[in-house]
Amino acid sequence: MVNLSVIDRLEQGSPFGSLVDLEAAYRRDALTVRSLAQGTLEEELLYVGRFVAYLGTPRGSRNLFGQLSEGMLSAFLSEYAATHGPGSQRWMLCSLRAFLRFGYRYGCIDRDLSGLIPSVHRRAFSRLPRCLPDESIKALQNGIERDTPAGLRDSAIVCLLATYGVRGVQIRKLRLDDLNWQDGRIYFRAAKRSRAIEQHLTSEAGNHLADYITAARPNCSYPAVFLTLSEPPSPLTTSAQLSRILRGRMEDLGIDVPPGVSHGSYGFRHAFGTRMVGRVPFKDLVDLMGHRNPSTTLIYTRVDTAQLKQVALPWPGGKR
Repeated sequence: MVNLSVIDRLEQGSPFGSLVDLEAAYRRDALTVRSLAQGTLEEELLYVGRFVAYLGTPRGSRNLFGQLSEGMLSAFLSEYAATHGPGSQRWMLCSLRAFLRFGYRYGCIDRDLSGLIPSVHRRAFSRLPRCLPDESIKALQNGIERDTPAGLRDSAIVCLLATYGVRGVQIRKLRLDDLNWQDGRIYFRAAKRSRAIEQHLTSEAGNHLADYITAARPNCSYPAVFLTLSEPPSPLTTSAQLSRILRGRMEDLGIDVPPGVSHGSYGFRHAFGTRMVGRVPFKDLVDLMGHRNPSTTLIYTRVDTAQLKQVALPWPGGKR
């Protein structure tokens, strides 16, 4: 329960008393003023938490906001960009910008520092999708031991990502009633303004899921297929939880991921889209990826370098 007396004091310009009060006020502001969805708020708080951890977990809000400066923010963003992919960088920039605006509006800092946070503008099709190599995916699939609950769960997750190329959020939101065992179908709910995906449940995917559900999945009332294994069990609610599972498995198996390739679900998704180019009609590829706009799928047609070389024009004045 949010301490309303604290919130009222803050709205009159008083400083936050503690980090607990700060988080409570930030949640209230995000949900009621900015109208964020609960899931988006939790993801945003994850990135704000990383920023607070970078500052050394200050004793209170005064210490936190007192450290803010242009040089400190620049150093943090440079360090973060060197160790995280484009998607994580965009989340951090947006979350940090919102957090700084919040601090200024509530009188915690005397100027709006959000303008120091750069915006990310990415031109459509500005680069090729960065895929997790097929040999890395195979090494991951073959290397996870399936004799523990964690191994059964993680191998099922990897199998679904490699087989269907769905987004991580679709794995996290997969429900038990999305598995149609009788007809051999699997249903992935729509995510990120894209379409839902329904596919044939392959024997490999079905076996991995059945082994996990019957032998390792905690017995609870949650409808989600994949749960945490610690007590009490709960659904995987953030992308960071799924990324930690995948990154941890890759590190344990000594799988080196090429620079710029996501350790999370997007490496699998890009690998799937790339693998399907030329093997299925373009319209079917759009459906497999769950894209509403076919132009979004066009990026995968640019990875067939052999075909691109055949249509490349000679450089003017060069040798033919």
